[in-house]
Amino acid sequence: MDSARSGAGTGRGTGPAPRRAEDVPPVPQVGRYLLLRKLGQGGMGVVYAAYDPDLDRKVALKLLHPNANHDNEEARSRLLREAQAMARVSHPNVIPVFDVGMWGDQVFVAMELVDGGTLGSWLKEAKPSWREVLERYLQAGRGLQAAHEAGLVHRDFKPANVLVSRAGRAYVTDFGLARQVGDGPETASSPEEARLLESSDRRMLDTTLTEAGLLVGTPNYMSPEQFRGSQLDARTDQFSFCAALYGALYGTRPFDPGSIKAYVSASRSAEVEADGTQSLGGTQSLNAAPAKAVIAPPPALIREPPRDAKVPGWVRQAVLRGLALDADARFPSMQALLDALSQEQRLGRRRRWVGAAGAMTTALAVAGGVAWQQSQVCADAGALMDTVWTRDAQARLASAFRATGKPFAEDMAARATQVLAHYAGAWKDQRVRACEDTRVSGVKPEEQLDRQVVCLERRRKDLRATVDLLTRADAALVEKSVDMAHALPALHECEDVESLAEQQRRPSDPALRGEIEGLEDRLSEVRAQVDAGRYPAALAAVKALEAPVEKTGYLPLKAEMRFHLGWLQEQTGQSPEASRLLSRAVFDAEAGRADRLKVAILNKLLYVEDGQKHFDPAANWGALAEATLQRLGGEPVLEADVKVNQANLAISQGHVDEARKRLEEASALYDKALPPEHPKRARTLFLLGRLVLGSGDAKGALPLLESSLARTEAAVGPVHPDVARRHGLLSLALREAGEPERALPHAQAVVDLYKRFHGDKSPQVAEALDELGMCQLGMKRYDDALKTYEQALALKRELLPADDEGLQPSYDGVGQALLGLGRARDSVAPLQQAVSFASAPPDALAESGFALARALYQTGQTPEARAQARGEATRARERFTESGLDARVGEVDSWLQTLPQESPRPPARKPPRARRR
Repeated sequence: MDSARSGAGTGRGTGPAPRRAEDVPPVPQVGRYLLLRKLGQGGMGVVYAAYDPDLDRKVALKLLHPNANHDNEEARSRLLREAQAMARVSHPNVIPVFDVGMWGDQVFVAMELVDGGTLGSWLKEAKPSWREVLERYLQAGRGLQAAHEAGLVHRDFKPANVLVSRAGRAYVTDFGLARQVGDGPETASSPEEARLLESSDRRMLDTTLTEAGLLVGTPNYMSPEQFRGSQLDARTDQFSFCAALYGALYGTRPFDPGSIKAYVSASRSAEVEADGTQSLGGTQSLNAAPAKAVIAPPPALIREPPRDAKVPGWVRQAVLRGLALDADARFPSMQALLDALSQEQRLGRRRRWVGAAGAMTTALAVAGGVAWQQSQVCADAGALMDTVWTRDAQARLASAFRATGKPFAEDMAARATQVLAHYAGAWKDQRVRACEDTRVSGVKPEEQLDRQVVCLERRRKDLRATVDLLTRADAALVEKSVDMAHALPALHECEDVESLAEQQRRPSDPALRGEIEGLEDRLSEVRAQVDAGRYPAALAAVKALEAPVEKTGYLPLKAEMRFHLGWLQEQTGQSPEASRLLSRAVFDAEAGRADRLKVAILNKLLYVEDGQKHFDPAANWGALAEATLQRLGGEPVLEADVKVNQANLAISQGHVDEARKRLEEASALYDKALPPEHPKRARTLFLLGRLVLGSGDAKGALPLLESSLARTEAAVGPVHPDVARRHGLLSLALREAGEPERALPHAQAVVDLYKRFHGDKSPQVAEALDELGMCQLGMKRYDDALKTYEQALALKRELLPADDEGLQPSYDGVGQALLGLGRARDSVAPLQQAVSFASAPPDALAESGFALARALYQTGQTPEARAQARGEATRARERFTESGLDARVGEVDSWLQTLPQESPRPPARKPPRARRR
């Protein structure tokens, strides 16, 4: 077997085995990968441990065997198709493929390097109980199910093709190719079986590739349809899976391959006699039904499990059904088999519980007593949440919100309460289920419950910190409250038992564990303050935790502390220090195997480096985040978060198309993973609409901005500053799309909302009036526009200094409205004021300058006045050019061409010089 694993040929705790000459790679490098040592080989291929310098990680690199004497083109095709097959499956229990390419004239495949051995070697070394065996096979089965969902059939499932990491996660690998070094060939129990194995091995290497590039199989695990050479489907893998599980549970093989071969031969002969035809091999398809035998199988073909085996009957029944010689008699899918192997355990335990209790009392009393017992064992498992999310907390939150006097306070209190209540309820449900799965049904081991409880307890602390902050909310916090509630760490992470198992274990010392738990409380408070935007207070709090967290040596905690500290340094203008701290946090998270935290840190690091124009490092951090997510098997929200910052990076470098693609991908991921009212869904559409609008595609931006407005109202209600911002950009987009009449109600909505938020006399209201006036100008409602701009100008003169740049749009609007009314002479003064603000944006000055040019020309009675008008038009043209507004440049040119050429004035005659006498 060729497998993506490390640790081959080593014992536990004994260090690496001596390096043999045959394990030394023949070349030092393949592509960018540096070869370290050989891990495995077989008839067609060889696997090396390698180092990827670009991403600073070890990988398993699969290559064709350098001395292979088979057809090279076919071998290359087989390896490439295997890589394609594996790449189609993204699942935590399938080895991920990182890269595939050509080196010289052959294909290489780079995969994750697993720090463990095969499932077969684990069975020999660990001597596991039947529960542990079943747990590993259930993981592998989930990997097979993922392959089936991707349209693939493995066709060679066996213990040697499953890897088990040191953390206990099982990975299905080798969708066809060689054996692992040291595993040796399949052993035969009889001369007949030896001949069968030998001929089958040769046949496997010579078999024509299917569309998925998968091989025929290994005799000890092959189904009758594989021996028959007929079409295969997912039930073929089910048979091989159960054959392997049978051997792991009972220590013996379920059948003799020679007997299966004889049975297949007899079946084929009977078919030929019946209809004169013979089954032909064909392309493997997930949906193809295998050919059915027409004679009954001998009753003893599949051996009965040993009677003294301590394996429950419901497991035995499921395994034997999966080993049915007739594929139609097996489970309809891999998932159905997995359900039988996992969920039926609950029924089995409950029956045994009822039976044991029945020996002590009457059947009726016991039935009632057992039902009561089951309901009470975990009844209080979620009770701790009742100390956090209480009626008193809800009342204090509502009271604090009302006290701010904000017009949206009541609505935000209700919405935040709803999100928090849902989170608390989901926490309780998960906590009770976790207890029941261990203490009632027994489908999860106690160690797994411990990890899940630790994770859930941390989430309870996070909720408590958020609730405490919201019950003391000020106006700024009310505005952010729904975002804060939605920002609570996801609860589903506590159900990812594989990821939790891989993280660094907590210390066994009770005092140190207690210290860590106390520090987690305080870090939860820091996290809540960060989400609330209270950066100075959060920075002071996390700095006080730096030394005690370092002292614990607990890596996930250190990573979290540096994560917050680094991000807060960025928020307070210390970007270089932020980069240093976040980089250290990444390595802490990697060492502690806190993968989700690592991705969150990498995303912030991407943002910080982008802000410093360190574009290449920023891109590399983003790529590492993507690779980590791939190892996790996908995490839509985290992936979307990364894509948003990758879009920002693309914008910084002027790559608008790339930025748009990233935001579209992020939006699709959020839509898939988040509820409709989640603020991130609305915000990403808003960012995408703004990007499209900024690229000059106003019409393309409209559906995005309209959808963003609707989603924002669903998230925070119709009265909220975010809603005002959505209306404002939508008004601008509609104007630029040439639809000022549709823009007008959105502009008016901004005015109305800002009056509610800030009062009638505020700079925000004045700015909103400017946008309203722009809509009225576009509709040629000059009287209305003049009144609107005069109101805006009066407010600004009262609230702002005379030289404040914010006055420029209002002066411009007054002048433009007067010019539209035919009052050119009156428009000159406000337009001259508008162009006097040299710090205003060039496009704004260009608009004012062009209007001033027209006004001056209309009122100019002298050549000097008309020349002044030409000069203003020329300056406006330069500013339009600077702003990239080519259409407006053309308008200025057209206007200048309509002007008559001024005749040069004759020079003034000089008076005659006096004669000297």
